[in-house]
Amino acid sequence: MNANDRAWAATAALIAVHQTEEVLVSVEDWQKRVGTTTLPWLDRHLQGNWLAASDPRRRVAAQAVQCVGLGMAYLATRRNRRATQVVTTALCTAWSAAFAMHLTVSWRTRTIMPGTSTSVAPGWVGAAYALLVIWRPPRANDCDRSVGR
Repeated sequence: MNANDRAWAATAALIAVHQTEEVLVSVEDWQKRVGTTTLPWLDRHLQGNWLAASDPRRRVAAQAVQCVGLGMAYLATRRNRRATQVVTTALCTAWSAAFAMHLTVSWRTRTIMPGTSTSVAPGWVGAAYALLVIWRPPRANDCDRSVGR
């Protein structure tokens, strides 16, 4: 496993842990109980969103599409160190914003929004670890040909 593979593995693990919670617990069902996220733009975004759906098959389908996208991004960047760093950093940053949203909505509604527990652990700590892995210099035994420049 070279530096690029390690960066992708850390990023994929961070995403997989959080997304598993969102497959298991429906945001739409939570929102029906709570009424509102207290953020009108988020309420609109969640309506009809397959990631938030009550039907677990829709949530799994949405996650499958994300997995395909993640795999395609890995295949497109795995031989280029800078591209790997840029894309995996963007993904970790985007998921960190999602963690902030889950925590903010939970605080504002005084409930636990689905996705909140994995926003705490691994959450930002996991994202920080992933970023350390992403930006760590390649090891001496990493093959130059597979790491790229």
